[in-house]
Amino acid sequence: MDHRQPLRVGWARYCRLWVDHHADLLRARTRPVWGPIAGAASEVAWVVRLTAGSAAARLARARPGPWTDGRLFALVSVIALGSLAVAGVLGFALAEWAAANGSDDVLPAAGGAVVVGGALSALVFVVFASAEPERRGPEEG
Repeated sequence: MDHRQPLRVGWARYCRLWVDHHADLLRARTRPVWGPIAGAASEVAWVVRLTAGSAAARLARARPGPWTDGRLFALVSVIALGSLAVAGVLGFALAEWAAANGSDDVLPAAGGAVVVGGALSALVFVVFASAEPERRGPEEG
């Protein structure tokens, strides 16, 4: 009788084979459950894409009318006063943060970056919302 010796398999490979075998069994048992879940997830993704596309189209079509000089001045004044107040509080917070030796807290600096970015975004919106759209003539293509 000629017997063939089984292959020697290390414990790492044996464990991997064992995990693969049980994962295949688990996949086979849960496959009927994942079908409806995947279908629902694809429907939700489709609705999100459709809604985002619709919102983007509405934002692209929205054209604010030009503001009068008085309204622009009032808005820029409110933004400037708000920015000045926030800059004072932020300057105090950053001074305290810098005075605290060994402080690893970066929250005041990160907050300052967010505040400055918000103020600049508001000012950029005011500038571009008040500009009239350029009109192309028939000779320009």
